[in-house]
Amino acid sequence: MTKETQPRLKFTDAMIRKLPTKNKKYYVLDSECIGLRIYVQVRTGAKAFYLQRYLKEFGYSKKTKIGDFPEMSIRDARKLGGVIKADNVQGKDPIIAAAERAKEKTLGAIAAEYVLKKLDHRTNKTRSSKNLTADKENIDRWLLGTSKDPDIRKTWRKYYDQINIKAKQLSKISSEDIMEYHGAVSYKTSYNANRMVQVIRKIVNWAKAKGYWDGKNPASISKKKLNKEIKDHLDYYSTASMFKIIAAAKKLRKIPRKRVACNAILAALYCGGRPQSEVFNLTIDQIDLDKKLIHYTTSKVDQWDRPINATMVNHLKEIIELRSKGDPVHYYGPDDLRHKYLFPNCRFGEIRRGNRGLKPCKLKHVKEARKLWKEIKKLAGVEDRDLKSLRHTFAVFSVSKGVSLRAIQKYLGHSTVQTTEIYAAAAPDFLQNESEKISKGFDAAA
Repeated sequence: MTKETQPRLKFTDAMIRKLPTKNKKYYVLDSECIGLRIYVQVRTGAKAFYLQRYLKEFGYSKKTKIGDFPEMSIRDARKLGGVIKADNVQGKDPIIAAAERAKEKTLGAIAAEYVLKKLDHRTNKTRSSKNLTADKENIDRWLLGTSKDPDIRKTWRKYYDQINIKAKQLSKISSEDIMEYHGAVSYKTSYNANRMVQVIRKIVNWAKAKGYWDGKNPASISKKKLNKEIKDHLDYYSTASMFKIIAAAKKLRKIPRKRVACNAILAALYCGGRPQSEVFNLTIDQIDLDKKLIHYTTSKVDQWDRPINATMVNHLKEIIELRSKGDPVHYYGPDDLRHKYLFPNCRFGEIRRGNRGLKPCKLKHVKEARKLWKEIKKLAGVEDRDLKSLRHTFAVFSVSKGVSLRAIQKYLGHSTVQTTEIYAAAAPDFLQNESEKISKGFDAAA
């Protein structure tokens, strides 16, 4: 076995691109993967990765082309080089070993197939389209790496080796790999890091059912090892913070372009509805102010009626009055597709850039109000919580004011009172108020 006398250099894209064309073919050695080299052709200047390794059983060195640059990245060339050398050490025939590896799919290939066959709401009727879409978006962002979000792309670049498990075959992924992946995603979002471990577990179980692989699921990790999460029923604002949020929203809605979203957020708080699915998409024909009801024909709990309190009634009257006066952001004429919505989207029809190029906005009503919600929280000086906390705040506030659990059940649209009882446990003054009622009863009997 001959030793290399040429100095080794650490390959970088910039360095390889600057390699000059000479009057003969030559190569440069990589310092990070022993045996890996890149050859530069004579006239064309084309560059390709080769791996030189010693074959013990034959007693000589063999040079094999493994890919062209830049089609094959430096990272991939080093990984493939390491795999081939490991095959040699184990006495495997490189051709047979490569054929075996080609048969086994990567996690990325399986995930892409899983999205097509399991997350299509047209074929999967057992889960809501909202949940299917959420899983698909998370897979695109945190597994397949197709998101255009600059913050997510930045996280990918910073922790590429930990996050890029899509390139690995299932047999090569360990629980340690999943934990490293979870830790890298956690730097951006602890909540979605936990969700992605669950999603990967589902994908691997599906792959096993399809016969793609048979082995222990590396994503079967105890929740105790993942990030601690705030329980839904504890994710609420105190009464003082709630009033600050109301004041901030009322102040910001004086600005026309923020008025619709501010009123939508206030409506979600006043009635305890789920913001995106039960409030932001309200239409004028759903409102019955005389009976103090909101009618729902399609919802998480199917057709039902939501009773609303006087505060919500007054809020809706203000919005209806704005519509009657032709408010430029709350009212659009009968010929406009936004006409029936209480919280119309001012950007409907505008050309916007998405993942598939320039397309007109199709949302007729307010859907995402995260930027404005962030602004409201900052102005109010309250802690950072999700929009869904408005629903929980309404429930806990109602409990603290002595509203019966049966009434709150109707307000929230819970199918069972057991779900509503969670908020009674969360309300800090609930037991104290109930104790005072008992004491007053005994005092009256004395």
